[in-house]
Amino acid sequence: MTKKQLSKEHIQGFVREIMALGGVDACALVSRDGIIMEKCIEQQNVHAPTFAAMSATMLASTEAAAGTIHIEPPKCVTAEGKTATILVMGAGSGALITTLLNISADITSVKEQLAEIARRIGEEV
Repeated sequence: MTKKQLSKEHIQGFVREIMALGGVDACALVSRDGIIMEKCIEQQNVHAPTFAAMSATMLASTEAAAGTIHIEPPKCVTAEGKTATILVMGAGSGALITTLLNISADITSVKEQLAEIARRIGEEV
């Protein structure tokens, strides 16, 4: 399948789909080099470009670490805090999804649903 340039509306559709998942408070579709493709981050105290870049770094760092010990790279990375969880998942070779989950989120369920969305994004980006 040939990769194509996705329209802004198509990318926004993926973001709306992610935001509709239970427990997702914010998300961004980000290039592997940390550039925001689209986002829904409404928290006033969040600098979205930094969040996107650091999310890309989290995933890339764990992929590199896995390579040094000769294991398959991770599909996603989570950072669990007291009041929220950051979940970053690869979406093909060109993109990733980063999400901010609230404490009520069922992380396993969100991961499963994000994996399907990530697969579809990966086919297109």
